[in-house]
Amino acid sequence: MNDKFYNLPVEKQNAIINAALHVFAENDYKKASTEEITRLAGISKGLLFHYFGSKKELYLHLYQYAEKSLIEGMRRYYDSEETDFFKALISAQMAKVQVLHQHPDLISFLVRAYLEHDDAVEAQIDTRFRDIISASRTTVLERTDGSKFKESISPDQALDIILWMSDGFMRSRTPQQLADLEALNEEFLSYMDLLRRHFYKEEYWDEHN
Repeated sequence: MNDKFYNLPVEKQNAIINAALHVFAENDYKKASTEEITRLAGISKGLLFHYFGSKKELYLHLYQYAEKSLIEGMRRYYDSEETDFFKALISAQMAKVQVLHQHPDLISFLVRAYLEHDDAVEAQIDTRFRDIISASRTTVLERTDGSKFKESISPDQALDIILWMSDGFMRSRTPQQLADLEALNEEFLSYMDLLRRHFYKEEYWDEHN
């Protein structure tokens, strides 16, 4: 990406980013129109590619921007001191919902990026996503109170199971279904309650979320 993009007035940068977010949120990578992005942003196609070089560079920059916006936003709502495994996951989910409610195009774009299969960008998106999951995993497990778990399962194993389930859940839904935050949140909480009873010792089953 050309550093001259950052020399633009912030309002112009935001206009380009928001236009691209909107178009990529509504379409998969291949079908997303750079002509529509430039129309919404009020710039020429030549200028767009002057700043970003290619559609691929624009998309990957946008993913990095969306990822950073989500993480920074979540920090305002997430309880970073929570030691209960399930309460920590629920706190992270609630923080995510708070941020995405404020930025609807953000969730639509991130969902489409997660499900994207175009060879031009799939590998890079998958690598970035795995890096984020790895960092988040370390953060959760470092604080987890392992004494609440049954002897037959460790916090590490429990998190693996939840991540596998989450991946299968995401891939079985359409982008439209995944953008329904209220429905997703309700399902997430019901699964957390179910898994708490499978993974935790009985005396911790009924702790309030």
